[in-house]
Amino acid sequence: DKGEPAASIFSTSYIADGYNDPRERPVAFIFNGGPGSASLWLHMGVFGPKRVRLSSDPDDDGAAPYDLIENPESLIDTADMVFIDPVGTGWSRTLGDASTDDYWGVTQDASSVREFIRRWLVEHKRWNSPKYLIGESYGTTRSGALLEALESGWTDIAINGVVLIS
Repeated sequence: DKGEPAASIFSTSYIADGYNDPRERPVAFIFNGGPGSASLWLHMGVFGPKRVRLSSDPDDDGAAPYDLIENPESLIDTADMVFIDPVGTGWSRTLGDASTDDYWGVTQDASSVREFIRRWLVEHKRWNSPKYLIGESYGTTRSGALLEALESGWTDIAINGVVLIS
């Protein structure tokens, strides 16, 4: 309202080259749960083009240093990926005098992530791309609230599908 930044949202995007028509390439907005859980776990453990190699022993994941290996299960061959850390997770933070109360709540969280997605679509000219939400743990609750925030009111951003994990 004052024209000053109130929060910083960190994200990592993987965007394939060679697609001129946004209709040819879906975009998946991916986020973990919370409170406080960054998208790192879905990025480096599940969907990213590389993943951390862990021990095959389910009782002990080993110790650093960890190797990065190609991830044959990555979505990169079928969709662009945007890993989002909502305010209060990963490196995303409130700024200045902003209150975490403006971001930490079901409605507040959905509003800020909606605005991030809207701005990402504008900056990358991807309004005509198929759009998907992928949320894990609390990210499943966020997905429900986010669908309402995206598809109602002044933004009216239609989502093509939702993936709920755990």
